[in-house]
Amino acid sequence: MTPTTRTLVASLAALAALATPALAQKGPAPAAPDDCDHVAMAYWGGDPDSGLVAEAVTICGEDGRVRATLTLVASDGEIRFQRQYPTDEVMLLASPADGDMPTRLGYWLAAFEDLDNTTHIPGEDAEFPFYPAEGLTDADINALRAEARDMACYVQGLESANCLVRDGKDVREVGVWLFPG
Repeated sequence: MTPTTRTLVASLAALAALATPALAQKGPAPAAPDDCDHVAMAYWGGDPDSGLVAEAVTICGEDGRVRATLTLVASDGEIRFQRQYPTDEVMLLASPADGDMPTRLGYWLAAFEDLDNTTHIPGEDAEFPFYPAEGLTDADINALRAEARDMACYVQGLESANCLVRDGKDVREVGVWLFPG
């Protein structure tokens, strides 16, 4: 079992333990004050000397939705990657109960501590497909597999993980890996 699969399975198991009937609801979930203004951090590969920190911050929007911002910050303070997601659209963050958002953020960032390896990028015949990021060809993906680079695949939706690699000082997306939701 790859680190990404282990992390996803562990995160999904933790989510099942935290699940509430609200998880089955459709549409945007209203923001609860307990879900806002939380911060969690994880070091790339679990190494404080890696020079890269993943940070997750939740905010309550004026539209009543909670959003989580994921930022990867280098030791020089420069932002290398950043995305924002409505929490009700991210499996590990959806429908928190009784102030458990900090725990959920920790599960979300676990992918940055327990890195996978690009050799595990699934091929076309895989049960759970991998879709290369825009601009990457099959040859690029095969080269990444051959390079065996550290890769973090974090849950970005209800049935997908976004995979990132370090590219010099930067971080780049290499593709989306689907999983059963």
